[in-house]
Amino acid sequence: MPVINMPLDLLLRLVNADRSVIDESRVPQTLHDMGIELDELTSTTAFTCRVCSNVMDRTEAQGEPLHCAKCGVEFRDRPDALVKSGSHRVARLDMLAVRPDIFDAGGMARYMRGFLGIRTGLIDYPVLPAKLSVRVDPRLSRDASYRPAIACAVLRNVRFDDERIKLLMNLQEDLHWALGRDRKLASIGVYDLDKVNAAGAAPFAYRAVGPDELRFVPLGYAEGDAGASMTPREVLQKHKTGRAYAHLLAKFSEYPLLTDADGKVMSMPPIINSEATRVTLATRQCFVDVTGLAQRTVDRALNILVAGLKEVMPELQIEGVKVEYERGPVVTPNFATTEMALDASLASDTIGIQLSVGELSGLLERMGHGVTANGAELRVRVPAWRNDILHPIDLIEDAAVALGYEKLSPVILPAYAPGRPRALEERSAVARRVMVGLGFHQVMTLVLLNEDAAFSRWNLPVDPCAVRIEHPISSEQTIARVSLLPGLLHTLSINKQYELPQRIFEVGDVSFADAGVETGAREQRRVAAASMLLLASSSFFLVRASTSPNLPNA
Repeated sequence: MPVINMPLDLLLRLVNADRSVIDESRVPQTLHDMGIELDELTSTTAFTCRVCSNVMDRTEAQGEPLHCAKCGVEFRDRPDALVKSGSHRVARLDMLAVRPDIFDAGGMARYMRGFLGIRTGLIDYPVLPAKLSVRVDPRLSRDASYRPAIACAVLRNVRFDDERIKLLMNLQEDLHWALGRDRKLASIGVYDLDKVNAAGAAPFAYRAVGPDELRFVPLGYAEGDAGASMTPREVLQKHKTGRAYAHLLAKFSEYPLLTDADGKVMSMPPIINSEATRVTLATRQCFVDVTGLAQRTVDRALNILVAGLKEVMPELQIEGVKVEYERGPVVTPNFATTEMALDASLASDTIGIQLSVGELSGLLERMGHGVTANGAELRVRVPAWRNDILHPIDLIEDAAVALGYEKLSPVILPAYAPGRPRALEERSAVARRVMVGLGFHQVMTLVLLNEDAAFSRWNLPVDPCAVRIEHPISSEQTIARVSLLPGLLHTLSINKQYELPQRIFEVGDVSFADAGVETGAREQRRVAAASMLLLASSSFFLVRASTSPNLPNA
């Protein structure tokens, strides 16, 4: 859970833009009511990296930064690269990854204005028609260079100062953590549009290149310096950021690259931007891209970044970009809302207080949603930057936060109902006792494995109903098990050097893909046993006894 340094002066300035409503003394209680955990209100000193212009806030206890998290320069080796750039009052907030839309002052101010009733309902950010386009290489959808999704935007009439450029860089890194899972699922690049060639029908190309196909100067290296120009392979080997994230491209034979109309490298996602496209205080228009593994993730990250900057810079103009996939073009950013139905009586029953349709609508509008009443049912339009609203129960939680948990009266349940195990668990316990009585030892094997461990190793056909993990954390955990036997056999194989006989069993769940259930997968409880005996002691009667029909059908 990251700690975000929220600049107080900027936050209050944005919240009070229309009229003065809140000051620093009211911030702690307001944040508490909004469901945000405040560590402290304190002062920090800002330090700027001269190499990449990254701005870092540090408390007195933290002291000066030792290195730049963005470009990797070591300040102990280059003390001239670090400059102190003023002190600021900040609110240090413990933020949850589910709300990346309020990681910056712009998003937090939007939330606070609605919560305080200053500006409620759905906010519309106009997007100008697309003038530029990005052509996506189909090879990026293949295993050799898999990073298929991209979303882009053009920002016109940009006006950066130290505060705003710090906000941009901090939000970029926070989104890398919250939505991008440390850049694995999504990574963000921001470029000075005036430093690239954006001419032609499709000026930008998102393509796959060989590890040594070309050279460019990564961010943090000066043009013309010896060794500054690197191949993609050298970036992963020599650049500090490249080494830190090399594991994301380790299995690829081709690397993702974003280039302009002249073939100039803009970035090597998800690792590093090029020095040639660095954003500075003099930048007046930006090109923004988010690349990743899933379109929904990159779209949400782009929407959050662009909407947050628009809040901080009202003069900013957002322009769409046409992304040309092999399957057809799409235009991003896409601020289209997601519509959900919500029953007012369900919300009242869940929260525990009777709410009219009008009251519930008002609560949801304070949380930034668009609401239309249709009798007892609400049609709720969820903003495109809310990544956490996946189910009507999430809307009910929003309404409860807006209402205030302190307004709910605790009550003692009218009837006492003692708990008891589920019938399935009771049958499973009987199965375990029976197997132990037969001389078997219980084991617990892995629920996640890969096709080789589940099927190929045992000469079994691949089950078409196996549940596949969309973004596995390793090649060893790509599917959920459909049988307990492979795990038991693997356990015997690694224990064959120990004394015989060995008798093991497991009672556990297996999973199957099923479009007919809500989650898309169903579970079954099964029991399985395996024996490894000396040949002389094996007999049909022993096998028959181990598969007794008296075992419960768990």
